Amino acid sequence: MAGKNGAVADIRQAQRRMAAAGGRHIGDIVGWNTERINVSRERARGLLKPEGFDHLILDVDPATALSRAAGEVKRPSGILVQPFANPNGDTPASFGIYVRKSGGGEAGDQYPCGARCRVDLAAGRVVSLPPDGAPGLEEAMAHAENIAAHANHLIAHCETKDISGALVAMVKALSGVPLRNRGGMYLLPPSSCERWQRLKPALEELRIEPITIVMHDAPDNIATAKSAAQGALEADIGELLKDLEKATTDGMRQDALTRRVQFCNELVAKAELYRCVLAGVSDKITAKVKELQDSFQRQLAGGGGGGVASGPSFTVPITD
Repeated sequence: MAGKNGAVADIRQAQRRMAAAGGRHIGDIVGWNTERINVSRERARGLLKPEGFDHLILDVDPATALSRAAGEVKRPSGILVQPFANPNGDTPASFGIYVRKSGGGEAGDQYPCGARCRVDLAAGRVVSLPPDGAPGLEEAMAHAENIAAHANHLIAHCETKDISGALVAMVKALSGVPLRNRGGMYLLPPSSCERWQRLKPALEELRIEPITIVMHDAPDNIATAKSAAQGALEADIGELLKDLEKATTDGMRQDALTRRVQFCNELVAKAELYRCVLAGVSDKITAKVKELQDSFQRQLAGGGGGGVASGPSFTVPITD
């Protein structure tokens, strides 16, 4: 961590010198470090609401929370947790907690049900109960209570992976593009950089350390920014090409076609945002996306079935 932060500080200092020499701002590289996060969903939404990102803190369905808790709470030796094959009709999810009892030798062990964890729809939470129509077993009941407590915590609170998912969605909403395939650092266009800066106090309240490196127009910086923006746009075009092939051969629902037409508009807008680093490529990308958009629109006009006019014959990647 120290080495990474030291490298970031060195880069920031070099960029400040470039800005002082009259360098043009071409975007920011952003990322984040996180500590262990445990914050109520209500608080997280309140912190992100001023910038309009509160909707990214999603509710967790109680059935999902129960399934997750059943796998995350450490099981004592001799305890087995399994979902019921046929839960009662008044719940979407119910798990049995079983206690291993030796049957003697190799005749076969027994696993009597000693407790249940289930979603209480009326309360919108997870409860622990004895087995249906039978007394509970102490060790099973204790584990069921732990599962229920963790599930209810997940319903009400964000943990690190919840916030990490929201952060990726924020960067995408800011038209950010990843600097490597599996994320970690992203390039933002100049028009989004101020909004990221305004998010900093809220992120710090959530125990996130936002990282920002302001980029100016040195040749290496432009090459890095161009590679990131072009690579991300080409990947999106490649996915659209696959979708178009499927729509042409197998058909696609009208609403799915409409979403892809709208996505083409978003790609054109993103290419325009990165025009300052996509010299010689931005117009090519825009032209290819518009060809794709026309093909999807022809599919819409033809009812979305197969056999409609075929799509454009270009391929990715786009080269200079």
